[in-house]
Amino acid sequence: MKKLKLPGKGPGCLKYGVTIICALGAGVYLSLALGEFGSADKNTRLFLLCLSAVMLLIILLLWRPRRKAAESRESEGPIEETVKDPVSYISDGRTVARADGKELTDADIDYLRESSYERTWEYYENSPNPKFHRTLEEKMAKSAFHAANAEYIDKLEHDIWLPHLYDFESIDEAIAHAHQALISAQQLADYCSKTSNGQLYFEDMWLHAHNSQNPDFSFIEKIKQRYVDLTLNYEERKREFELHKKRKDFLVDAEPEVLNVIKSNPGILQKDVWKHFDPDLKPTIGTAVSHLCKKNQITRIKHGNSYELYPK
Repeated sequence: MKKLKLPGKGPGCLKYGVTIICALGAGVYLSLALGEFGSADKNTRLFLLCLSAVMLLIILLLWRPRRKAAESRESEGPIEETVKDPVSYISDGRTVARADGKELTDADIDYLRESSYERTWEYYENSPNPKFHRTLEEKMAKSAFHAANAEYIDKLEHDIWLPHLYDFESIDEAIAHAHQALISAQQLADYCSKTSNGQLYFEDMWLHAHNSQNPDFSFIEKIKQRYVDLTLNYEERKREFELHKKRKDFLVDAEPEVLNVIKSNPGILQKDVWKHFDPDLKPTIGTAVSHLCKKNQITRIKHGNSYELYPK
């Protein structure tokens, strides 16, 4: 189990770095709001002032006084006298707990939060994605470009998204959506290409996307790939779509139907239950059986490479 260091007493480099960035950002936003850029439009000025206030609020939160509990710990003497061993943590991917079974303390939470910031910062620094390596001036220019053109940009970007294929009602609806997304993406690209700041905004927003599987990819290209696949393989994708919908609709009422088959055939092998239904529904039968087991409505007894099923 990996041992983690105890939380340090002083602020880390990340805290100072964030403070400096926020201070510079607040200054730039404030100067833009009070200058000619902000005076041209009241909504833009208000937006820039709000951004400046947010930056200052972040600084205040970062440097707010510690709780009394932290002060009392310092007054008790060196930490070596009160803590014998470093704290270890375990995680299931969603939650974090102390390995010794004790509840997380405020110090634990502060440390884990700072560690998360440091890991995120390290990810950005080592990422091959160029949008994470822009200068402060470039970041401010992108933000200013969007603020000045937010209404038009947001209208186009509302169409540029890629929901799961089976979230649509039909394959034709999915094709129509992808087609409209590509049209809006081209209109946005043309609009943004008029200025260097706009071009930078479009590239970082849509041509340099990232997720947990891919650190740098074009979101627009993903939409193109879907559109081409659905149009060139229309009949095949349509059959797959209709089959998925058929199975999804069956699952709504599958459990009572599967339970009736088990009641009529006590001891039936799980691998044979699907034979009482449409062959297209075979993959969903196992799901229904699993749900019945979790609800404690049937009993499973191991039998060779399958299970005997009995109603309760």
